Amino acid sequence: MGQRRFSVALRRGRRSEQTQFNMNIESLIKFWPLIYSILQEFWSITEPHIEEAALRNEIPIELYYYSELGLDYFSIQEFQNRDPFSNTEKFERLFARLDVKGWIEPVPNERYHVTEQARAGARHIIQAGDAHLKGFEPAAGLDLGRLANLLKQIVMANEEASEPPRKWAIAKRFRVADKQSPAVIQIREFLMDLFAYRDDSRLSASRPYFNDAGIVWSVLGSLWNGDALTAEKMAETMALRGYEDFDYEIAIQAAVELGWAEAGSMPGTFRLTGQGREMREQAEKSTNEYFYTPWSVMTQDELDEMFILLTKLREQLNAYRKSK
Repeated sequence: MGQRRFSVALRRGRRSEQTQFNMNIESLIKFWPLIYSILQEFWSITEPHIEEAALRNEIPIELYYYSELGLDYFSIQEFQNRDPFSNTEKFERLFARLDVKGWIEPVPNERYHVTEQARAGARHIIQAGDAHLKGFEPAAGLDLGRLANLLKQIVMANEEASEPPRKWAIAKRFRVADKQSPAVIQIREFLMDLFAYRDDSRLSASRPYFNDAGIVWSVLGSLWNGDALTAEKMAETMALRGYEDFDYEIAIQAAVELGWAEAGSMPGTFRLTGQGREMREQAEKSTNEYFYTPWSVMTQDELDEMFILLTKLREQLNAYRKSK
C-alpha cells in the first residue's frame, strides 16, 4: 500500500461520536493496567508449556496464538476484524502452510474452514498450559471463587451492552475453560474475555480515524508512546507485525501529509503534531468509555473488593511463577 493509498483510506474515516458516560471513569482507569499485568503473569506460567506441548504433538503453535481471532474460519478479512495492524502477507503465508498440512480447508470467498482436528489440537495445548495453574494455592485473603463471580458479572454485562463497541472479539474468541474448571482457570478465561473486549473497545474508538490503514495508526502509537521515533526503530520494536523499514517510511509520510506527524528535533526522527496527539488522546478516552461503561452493573464496594482481590492475585501469581 503506497502513501497515496494510505492517505485516501484515512480520509474516508470519520470521528466517532462522543459516548455519553455517567460513571466516574477516572476511578476505573487503574483496573486495565492491573488486569493486563495479571494476564502477563498467566502467560509467563502457561505459554512455555503450551509451546512445548505444541512441539511435542506436532500441532502448529499458531492455532494457539490465533485462537483469539476465532477457530471457525480463517480469512484476511476476519483476521483484520481484530488485527488490522499486521501485514496481510503474513496471514497469507500462514494460511498456505496450514492448508498444506490439512489443519484448515479452503472454502468459497477466499476463506478457510478450521478443521475439528485443529480445534481439538488447540484445546489440547491450551489445557496443557492450564494444567500448570492447577497447583496454584491462594494464600489467605484471596478468595478465587469470589473474584471469579465478580469478573463474571462484568463479562456478562459486556455481552449485553449496546454497541459501540462492535463485539467481534468477545463473540469469536475460542474458549477452553468451563464451569467445571478450577476457579483460577475460570479467572484466566474471564480476564481473556476482558482482554478481547478491550480490543473491541479500542478498535471501535480508533478505526474511524485510520479506516484500512492500520500501519499508520501503529506509527502514531509509537510516536505517542515515544518508544520508536524512526521507521527503522518501528520495524524493530513491532517486528511481529511483519512490516519492513520502507513500509513504515511510507506510513510516516502519510501521517505527515495528513498533519498528524512532523519532523522531530533529531535527523530522521518524527513526532506527533498537536492534531495527532489530540486524536490519539481522544481515541484513548473513547476506548476507556466503551470499555468501562458496562461496569456500571457493579457497586462501589464490589469494585473496591475486586481491585483488592486482583492485586492479591497478581502478587501471588508472581510468587508462584518464581517458585516453579
